[in-house]
Amino acid sequence: MSKPKSKKRQGSKQWWRSSKNRNKVWFPLFAVLAVVAIGGFIWLAVQGGQGGDKPITPGQPVEAFTLPDIASGRNVSMADYLGKQPVVVVGYMGFF
Repeated sequence: MSKPKSKKRQGSKQWWRSSKNRNKVWFPLFAVLAVVAIGGFIWLAVQGGQGGDKPITPGQPVEAFTLPDIASGRNVSMADYLGKQPVVVVGYMGFF
C-alpha cells in the first residue's frame, strides 16, 4: 500500500498570523510606544518651564520694536503706537 499524499498541516501559518500570537506582538509594541510618548510629553513639559524673561505686566513700559504684519507683509513698528493708544501683542506659534 502506498502512503497517501500528506496534507498541509493546519498549523503551517506564519507565527504572527495567528490571532493569539498577533496580540502577543502588538500589545507590547503599543505599550512601549505609549510609555515613550508619555515620557516625551513629560520631558517637554519639564523643559518648557525653565527660565526666560518675566512676562510684561499691563501698564509696564516696553522698548520700541518692529515686527512683520502677516496679513499685509509690511513691517509694523511699536514706536508708531507708543503713548498714542493701548497695544496688545499676541505671540501665536502656528496653525492647528
